[in-house]
Amino acid sequence: MSNSGILVVTHAPLGNALLQVVAHILGASPECLKILDVSPAAEQESIVDAGMLLLKQLDQHEGVVILSDCKGSTPGNIAEQLHSITFNSSLVYGLNLPMLLRAVNYCGQSHHAVAQAAVAGGKKSIIESQIRHD
Repeated sequence: MSNSGILVVTHAPLGNALLQVVAHILGASPECLKILDVSPAAEQESIVDAGMLLLKQLDQHEGVVILSDCKGSTPGNIAEQLHSITFNSSLVYGLNLPMLLRAVNYCGQSHHAVAQAAVAGGKKSIIESQIRHD
């Protein structure tokens, strides 16, 4: 079965920290998931090249979902650049742990389905506590 790949493009060290948590929860690092942490000193061109290599490793004919932490940031701009040159991809901003877990659980589907599941999981997890301390 072909899987959709998931590429996480974030401010370092967020992506690798999320990978550690996902591996802790699931008991192993998912094969469909790669991390591209962007450090402040990184040259954008070399990061894009590294991202393209990861996308080629991940794409198994179902496409790739690119998840990024913040639209308009350097990692978000790199994610957008990767998405614009990768025909079979989806891009979702606003990465959080529930979003990533949902994406990993759906990686057996098309990149469109994984992206929709990721967005739904991320939105569903954003809840203000009803406990008040007024």
